[in-house]
Amino acid sequence: MKKLFVHKPLFRLLSPLFSGTLVYLFILLINNNIDELGINFFGQELYVCIGLAYLIQEYSRISIIVFSRLKKPSSFLVKTVLQIVSTIAVNIALVSFAMYVYFSKVLFYTPNSRELLVFNSIFSVIALIYVMLYVSHQFLYMVNTDKLEKEEWARKEVEDDFSDFKRGVNPELFFESLETILVTMKSNPDKAEEVTDRFAMVYRYLLSQKKNELVPIETELKILEELLPLFSELPYRNIQMGKVMVKETLIVPGSVLRIIENIMRTTIPSETKELVIDILEMDNNINIQYIHEEKIHKSLNINELKSICKDYRFYTSQMIQVIHEEVYKNIYLPKLKIA
Repeated sequence: MKKLFVHKPLFRLLSPLFSGTLVYLFILLINNNIDELGINFFGQELYVCIGLAYLIQEYSRISIIVFSRLKKPSSFLVKTVLQIVSTIAVNIALVSFAMYVYFSKVLFYTPNSRELLVFNSIFSVIALIYVMLYVSHQFLYMVNTDKLEKEEWARKEVEDDFSDFKRGVNPELFFESLETILVTMKSNPDKAEEVTDRFAMVYRYLLSQKKNELVPIETELKILEELLPLFSELPYRNIQMGKVMVKETLIVPGSVLRIIENIMRTTIPSETKELVIDILEMDNNINIQYIHEEKIHKSLNINELKSICKDYRFYTSQMIQVIHEEVYKNIYLPKLKIA
């Protein structure tokens, strides 16, 4: 939201001229001497009213700045009441002091209670208008901020839903698999049918597990046995499982599959050398380990696993880790249990 207009230099310069003139007219009306308006409109009293308007408006503006920076009280209503009371109290003190100085030093007599009441009432209204402008501005800011936060939350929710849908569909793997099936059908229809069955099983699992928060790792490993041969049908991506030493534990559906796919896509393709992946169990982690030969322009790091990290943050404070060693690269996936 833009800055409140009372802080603009042009407003600070011109506003007291109009408000001071208006105060002078009010005082003439109250004193029933409006007939003198045409004779001495630019008299000394007008300049006094304008000067007081500058003083009160600048003080009101400073009080707005001070209260906007106060962190206590935290209640918006209490802070508003305190601001109104303190602003009007100091405003009365300033106006009374200025009037005593003017009347005693210039007019050489002490102002009576009626004159002080008139000046204090009018200038207190001006100070109150300033406070109300600030309060309304803050209230509007709070309402708009709340609406923007709700819109931002809704936007993120839509983006998350779309990301979940995209991860479930996995368009890159989807089209690569279809292309492989189309090519294989021309040379080996039986093998194409086998690839199609694997492809259907993997995608049936990815789509059916979207509603499940956690699944046993054994379920994921069974689908992984179908996914790795499917990867091997893609050009120059021969992958096989090495050691699989894990007991019963829970994982986020699709997390192991996505990690294996990221490993495949960041490893240099080879027609002869196979990529061997071990899945080992540690005290608090599942260690996915492989000998890394990564592409020059793309390597597997924690940024590549942001979506998986985001899923795991709902269930554990333990972070997913990617450790790059001289020979092996290790991805540590937290073990999950239902309390």
